[in-house]
Amino acid sequence: MTNSQQRSELKAFLRARRAALSPEAAGLPRGIRRLTPGLRREEVARLADVGVTWYTWLEQGRAINVSAAALARIAGALSLTPTDEAYLFSLAGLPRPEVPVAGFELPMQTQGMLDLYQAPAFVLDPVFDVLAYNRMADRLYDFDAGTGPFARNHLWNAFLNPARQRLYPDFEEGALNLLGIFRMNHAAHPEEPRFDRLIEALGAASPAFVELWQRRHTAPLTGVTAPIFHPEFGDLLVHSMRLPIRQGHCEGATAFLFVPANAETAESFSRMAAKLASSRQTTSA
Repeated sequence: MTNSQQRSELKAFLRARRAALSPEAAGLPRGIRRLTPGLRREEVARLADVGVTWYTWLEQGRAINVSAAALARIAGALSLTPTDEAYLFSLAGLPRPEVPVAGFELPMQTQGMLDLYQAPAFVLDPVFDVLAYNRMADRLYDFDAGTGPFARNHLWNAFLNPARQRLYPDFEEGALNLLGIFRMNHAAHPEEPRFDRLIEALGAASPAFVELWQRRHTAPLTGVTAPIFHPEFGDLLVHSMRLPIRQGHCEGATAFLFVPANAETAESFSRMAAKLASSRQTTSA
């Protein structure tokens, strides 16, 4: 993301959050002459104790000096979530990480950890390229079935691989969560060009991506519980744990571990683990 793109995104993000916050939610009267559903710029400036002109310039994406204290007050005025606030700070360059995304080298023990795990598990880099996975995850997602220029990218397949979409009864909620994490990753690594290439390609190929991406949703790297349906696994309810990998040259990589959220899912994973183990023994023989 170039400096110009960051300023454009900062402008769009602030406008979107301002439009989404009602005067009543901010403790302000609505009045009778309000033409927009959200807050006015001068109201945000007053709530954040900053100058109206300065806030207008910030929202216009101008290259101005921004302090962490002022940005924190704006986040409070707009009732931003912690992830929204972190995204805002990243867009404003506070702080600006220096570690590049490219050149990932997972610790040698990573594959062994995934193979020992008796449920689907895989590792993504910040751009959501698949770095490693176990047999259970491959059975669920079929990582080799992807097509197009980003065939091994988890986000690309979420929108452009029909088999992936059929896995999720509530596709929109799950996709928004993925996009929220991806958006945070993008802001944290503004110098990595693969983000922009993927966003451009998805924007050209998927109207659903465009609609959800324009909501500017952010999400923390925390676990979520979601239903999944797979013809072989059956109906699943899984808790998706997201664990950052801090070892080796893999800054920003995340391990996704599926934990059964009910007895039926635990039984399905146990049955599939036994089936995969049996097939491996047959192949070895």
